[in-house]
Amino acid sequence: MWNYVIVSLLTIVAVWAWKIFSWAWVEPRRMEKFLRNQGLKGNSYRFLLGDSQEIGDMYKEANSKILGPYDDIVQRVMPFIEKTINTHGKNAFAWIGPRAQIIISDPELMRVVLNRHRNYQKNFRVCNKIINLVIGGLVYYEGDEWSKSRMKLNPAFHLDKLKQMVPTMQSCTENILNQWKSKMSMDGKGVVDVLHYLEDYSGSVVTHSLFHTTFDDEMRRNFHYLRDLTIMTDTASKPFMFPGAEYLPSETKKKAKEMEKEVRQSFTKMINQRLKNRQAGEPDAADHDLFDLFLDELYEGKNKLSSRERKRIIDEAIAQTKLFYFAGYDTTSNLLVWTMITLAIHQDWQARAREEVFQVLGNNNTLTSDGLSQLKLLNMILHEVLRLYPPIMELSRVVEEETQLGNLRIPKGVLLQLPITLLHRRPEIWGKDALDFRPDRFSEGVLKAANGQAAFMPFSWGPRICIGQHFAMMEGKAFMAQLLRTFTFELARRISTPLMLLSPFSHSLELLC
Repeated sequence: MWNYVIVSLLTIVAVWAWKIFSWAWVEPRRMEKFLRNQGLKGNSYRFLLGDSQEIGDMYKEANSKILGPYDDIVQRVMPFIEKTINTHGKNAFAWIGPRAQIIISDPELMRVVLNRHRNYQKNFRVCNKIINLVIGGLVYYEGDEWSKSRMKLNPAFHLDKLKQMVPTMQSCTENILNQWKSKMSMDGKGVVDVLHYLEDYSGSVVTHSLFHTTFDDEMRRNFHYLRDLTIMTDTASKPFMFPGAEYLPSETKKKAKEMEKEVRQSFTKMINQRLKNRQAGEPDAADHDLFDLFLDELYEGKNKLSSRERKRIIDEAIAQTKLFYFAGYDTTSNLLVWTMITLAIHQDWQARAREEVFQVLGNNNTLTSDGLSQLKLLNMILHEVLRLYPPIMELSRVVEEETQLGNLRIPKGVLLQLPITLLHRRPEIWGKDALDFRPDRFSEGVLKAANGQAAFMPFSWGPRICIGQHFAMMEGKAFMAQLLRTFTFELARRISTPLMLLSPFSHSLELLC
């Protein structure tokens, strides 16, 4: 009897050993041969680690250096991808542990990938599992589930709906600018660390649009938790996991779950309060916010829903809320920081933008969407900032089934990496001055600026382009319009960190970014 037990155990061990060996060596080597036969080039596969060690070392070195305001960000945000393309060509492969990754930097192929979203799906399910605590809702869905969710949310981002948000954006802007004015010295100058204020601005706007409430300490804490969770999902230093590693306990996972629990409890409390208010009296349809859209099924079902259906709706509402809250908070604040830095460096463009704001808006103290839409030069400036500093540095997709991409046959399970930042810097598309800040390249529209190619993708591309892009642009315009007619600003040079010197057109404020 024991002989049978021993033989069975040895058989199980042998099977598992072969599976691990196949996963860590046989399959990657077979994949490498397949990719090279396709004409792709890349580093030879190294047992288990692939390019992980080199990726980690390059990011460590990049992060150890101070990035100055005049330096190109590529050397910081994607050093390995840039090196791979320069070494092996615009379409090349790399290794995230034993998993193959094909870097696609050909704009035509990038558009195909982003348009065929059913063949090339989001890669969340093959990434660090902590990301599931952060990412959910619309960005996570695929197929019919995504289509249904997108159609449901589209009305909230129609232009007519966004126009109603301009007074809120102006109010939030003036709150920030008044705080900056209070920091002015007697000579009308002052130094301000602007990033945190700009986070408060975008946080206030997105909080109001989502919940019709104020950006208080609890909401600020929720964002910080979501941001910390995102940092924990960083794949630069831990780009792959062993099979089954997601089930093993760790301090990072424990901390991540605790933070997600805090965020979930906060949003659940808001849901319960919203339902309580709803039961007390039906609000006017005009007062409905984005949060109401997430809860519509719950409102409509009322007492007819089972506990399971109710839980599903609440879970989805929380997932959507986390997504829109984090994305809306982070994207605009970063856009505004980079806009202020570039205009502080390029004083001529700052002066021209200010002249346009006064010419278009005059002494009208009330911002309107029509007035903002007439700020053509400011729109060009924001587009150029988005080109050089896109909120989406790179996009990843996983191939669901073996498929043809141009002349390439892509096997199932391969990751595709689309480096948006490098696409926005290609001289053959944007000209020899592709690294220069030149907003006038957009004077005749985006297509003309990109030499007739659809190569401007700061908010992604295709059917799954960011649903909030127009919201972010309007939010950015509203803040910059008020800022330009309130302050002049420049980088401070008396400390090592980039700083700005502002002035309410009569003051001068230094901004620490």
